[in-house]
Amino acid sequence: MPLQEIQESVQQIASAVASVLRVEVEIADHRLVRIAGTGRTESGILRTMAGEDHVYRASLFDGRPVVIMNPGADERCRPCTHFGNCEETGEICCPITLDGKEVGVIGLLAFDQEQRARLFADVDSILNFLQKIAELIAIKMKEHLMYKKQQLTLEKLRVVMDDLDKAMLTVDQEDRIVQMNQRAKQYLQLAETGEDYEPAAGLVRAIRQAVESGAAPPKVVLAVGGEAKEFLFTIKPIQLDGATLEWVITLDDVREVVAIARQVGGFELKDSFSGIAGISSAIAQAKEVARRVATSDSTVLLRGESGTGKELFAKAIHQASHRSKQPFVSINCAAIPEHLLESELFGYEEGAFTGARKGGRVGLFEAADKGTLFLDEIGDMPVHLQVKMLRVLQEQQVVRVGGSGKPIDVDVRIIAATHRDLEQLVAAGVFRADLYYRLHVIPILLPSLRERREDILTLANGYLQTCGARLKKPIKGFTQEAQALLFHHVWPGNVRELANVIEYAVNMETSPWIRPESIPFHARRESMAKAPSVAAGTTLEQPLNLKERERAAISHALQLVQQDKRRKEEAARLLGISRATLFRKIKEHGLI
Repeated sequence: MPLQEIQESVQQIASAVASVLRVEVEIADHRLVRIAGTGRTESGILRTMAGEDHVYRASLFDGRPVVIMNPGADERCRPCTHFGNCEETGEICCPITLDGKEVGVIGLLAFDQEQRARLFADVDSILNFLQKIAELIAIKMKEHLMYKKQQLTLEKLRVVMDDLDKAMLTVDQEDRIVQMNQRAKQYLQLAETGEDYEPAAGLVRAIRQAVESGAAPPKVVLAVGGEAKEFLFTIKPIQLDGATLEWVITLDDVREVVAIARQVGGFELKDSFSGIAGISSAIAQAKEVARRVATSDSTVLLRGESGTGKELFAKAIHQASHRSKQPFVSINCAAIPEHLLESELFGYEEGAFTGARKGGRVGLFEAADKGTLFLDEIGDMPVHLQVKMLRVLQEQQVVRVGGSGKPIDVDVRIIAATHRDLEQLVAAGVFRADLYYRLHVIPILLPSLRERREDILTLANGYLQTCGARLKKPIKGFTQEAQALLFHHVWPGNVRELANVIEYAVNMETSPWIRPESIPFHARRESMAKAPSVAAGTTLEQPLNLKERERAAISHALQLVQQDKRRKEEAARLLGISRATLFRKIKEHGLI
C-alpha cells in the first residue's frame, strides 16, 4: 500500500515530531498496520495493531481527530485489550486524508505525567500541528504515487519507442542525446555512458544544416562506423510553456527505404522464390505449394516456428502473383499494442479519438488495396478484432474507426502467418473458429531448421559471404569443427538464429576461417553444462521434445543475460527472435 511504500520517510517524520513535542508518535495505515513509531511503539513497526486499534479505527471511520484524556478509563477505550490497565497517560490522534479518502492515522502518545502535561497544555495548537503533519504525510504519498505513475509512463514510452521501425531519439539544448530507441542505437552505433548517451553534436549539427538548406526530401549524411550513410529525418521541438526544451528526431535509413520501395513497386527477382535458399525436400515442397497458389487470390496461411522465414515466403508469393506491381503491406499483430492495432488495420476518421491526425488516416487494408496484406502472428490478434477482421474478409469492405459507418471497398489478398497452434486456440475459445476456417484455405507448413539439416551449411555459407562482404572481412569459410557444431545445433531460433550466429562469428573471428570459438552458442553450451539451475544431465542437444527444447533454450538465454546484468531484450537477440516473441514465450513457458 502507498503509506507502507514510503515507510522510511514516514518514520523520519515521526522521529522529527517526537523530538519537537517530546511525546511518542505512532503512525498506522488504513489497515491499522503500524508504519512508524518512536519510543515504546518502535518495536511494533510493520505489525498489526489488532486489539489495541479501536481509537484509531474510530478516527479513520469518522474522519475526525480523537482526544483521549484518560486512556484505559475512557468509554471509547472499552473494546481495547488494555482497558482498565493502560500504560498510556494521554492520546491525541488525527486521520491522514488523501484525495478525500482516509489512508492512515497519526497519533501522539504520552506515557508519563510530564509527557501528558506537554500533550494537553494547548490541545487546539497540538491538533492544528497534528493536522499539518497529516497533510505533509499525504503530500509525500501523493508525490510517491505521481512518481510511480511517471515511471510507468516512461516505461510505456520506452516500450513503444523500441517497437518502432524508425530510429527515434530526443536531444537536449546542449546537443546531448537524452533518450534513444533500439533502432537508433543500431543505425548510429551510439554507446551508452551511465544514464546519459555520448554527446551527439555532430549528428544534430548535420541535421540542422540540412534543415537550413531546405533540401527536399530532408536528408542527412552521417559517418557511422567509418562509413557514410544517408538518412531521411524529421525534427520536431518539445515545448513547455512556450519554450523549447528538447527535440525529437526520427531517422530512416535511405537504403532500407529504397529496398521497401522496390518491394512495393514490384522490382524483384524474376523467380521470386530463388531468394529462398535450400535443397531439402521439406523446403522444396513448401516452395512448390507456394508457387502453385501464388497466381491465385486465395488466402494463404503460413505455419511454422518463429524464424523459419514466413515473411520471406509471403513476399515471394506476392512477387509471383499478378499483384506484384501493387503494394505489399505487412503488420505484426503481436508487436502492435492492442489499443492501436484496430486503427492501424482499419484506419480512423478525424476526431475519432484524442490525438487523432487531422483529416484522419488510412489503415493498412486501404494501403494494400489491389495488393497483398501480410498479417504476421495472426494467432495473437485480440478476439474483439477477430470479429471485425472476419467481416472485412467476407465483405471486402472496411469501416474506419470513428467513421459514420460508410464502408470502403478494398481489393486485398490476405497472407497470414503464425507459429501458434490455431486448432488449440480455437478449442480454448481464444481464436474464432469461423476466422480460422476463413484463413485456413491454403495452409503451407514451413519446416524448422532442424527438420532440414542438409540446408544448414548451405545457408551458413550464404550468410557468411553476405556478412563478410558487408563487414569487409575476407573470411574463406568454416573449419570442420565449426561445420559440425553448426550442423548438430538444435537451432530453436531457426534461420533467423543462424543468420545472427554467423554475423556474430564474422565479427569475432580473427583468422581466415570461422572456428568453434567464434560461434556464440559453443560457449553457451559449455557454460550451460555447469549451470546449477539446469537439470542434471540436461543440455540443448539431448533428445527432449520440442516444447522442452524451446523452454530450455529460452531459460538458458535468460540465465546468460542475468549473469551479465543485461536486459531481457538481449536474450531475444541471442535466440534470434523478436522482443515480442520472447516475452510471449516467457509467459507461455511460465518463466516470468
